[in-house]
Amino acid sequence: MCVISTVEVIILSGFLGSGKTTLLQNLLTEEKRSGRKTAVLMNEIGDISIDSALLESSTPLMELLDGCICCTLKDELEITLLSLYKEHEPEVIYIEATGVAHPVDVLEGCLSPLLAPDMNVRSVISTIDAVRFLARETFSPHVRRLLEEQVKHADDLILNKTDLISAELIKKVQKEIRSFNSFATIHTTRFSQVPLAFIGYSQRYAQTNEDPVHVKDHLQIQSFTYQFKGSVSRQAFDEWLLAMPNDILRMKGFIRFFEDKGTTTLFQYSYGISQFFEEAIRLPANLVIIGENLDKAKIHNQLLQLEQQ
Repeated sequence: MCVISTVEVIILSGFLGSGKTTLLQNLLTEEKRSGRKTAVLMNEIGDISIDSALLESSTPLMELLDGCICCTLKDELEITLLSLYKEHEPEVIYIEATGVAHPVDVLEGCLSPLLAPDMNVRSVISTIDAVRFLARETFSPHVRRLLEEQVKHADDLILNKTDLISAELIKKVQKEIRSFNSFATIHTTRFSQVPLAFIGYSQRYAQTNEDPVHVKDHLQIQSFTYQFKGSVSRQAFDEWLLAMPNDILRMKGFIRFFEDKGTTTLFQYSYGISQFFEEAIRLPANLVIIGENLDKAKIHNQLLQLEQQ
C-alpha cells in the first residue's frame, strides 16, 4: 500500500452543544466540493454515537465510544488514528472530540512518537456557545475551567450562536475570550458557518529537527519532535530530565540507551514524573515534547549533545 507522506489533521474542540458537529458538517461539505480525500474520527462519551449518523456515509469514519480521549481512550486514539491513516490514505483527518475533552489531550494523541512524523496538525479549533460562555460563572468550577481551557489552547475560535445576543454582548464576550487567548483568530458565526479558507495553518506543531522555529512569545501549547539517530547514555538522559523546566508538560517517545545494548525503551514524562518501559520490538526512536513557549532550538541542541556524548 502506498501511504501519503503526511496527512493534515484538524482538531475540533468545544463544550457540549457549542456547534462542533454542525461545524464538521459544514467543513466536510466544503472538502467534498474541493475534491480532497477526508476521514473523520469521532469521540463520544456514550456507548453509541448520535452525531456520526449525521455525516455522509461516503466519508471514512472511525469512532471512540464510551469514554473520553483525555481519560480512558488516549491509547485507543493513537491506534485508531493510525488505522484510519493507513487504511484510507486521507489527505485530511478531522477529529471531533467529546465536549468534555481537553484539547491538549487530543493533541497529545496526534503527536505520539509513532504518528508525529506523519501528522501535520493544521489547527486546533474550539467552538464557543456565546450565550453559555457569558454565563459560565453559573457552572461548577470544573466545567468553567474546562470552558476556559478549550478557549486558551485553540488556534481558531468559532464564536457561535451570536444571533442570540446583542452586538454589545458580542463585544463583551470577544473581550473575555481575548483575556484567555490573545493570538487565536476569532470567527463570529451563526450555525458554525465559517469557510475552510479562514482556518489558519498553525506553526506550533511543526515536526522537524532541522532549523527549529522560535514561535511568538505567548503562553500556549506547542510541540516538538526529535528523531534520534542512535543510542544515548541513560545517565546523561536522567541528568537532562532533572534540569527540565516547568513549562515542559509532557513527553513521550522511544529511546535506545547504551546501557541496554540498543533495546527500545518507551519513555513517558508527565508533569515532572518519568516512566520507562522496555519494548519487545525495535521502534522508531522519536521523542515528542509538549509544553508552553518551547525553545525548540535549545531543546534540539541539548538532545543532539546527548547523542554526541
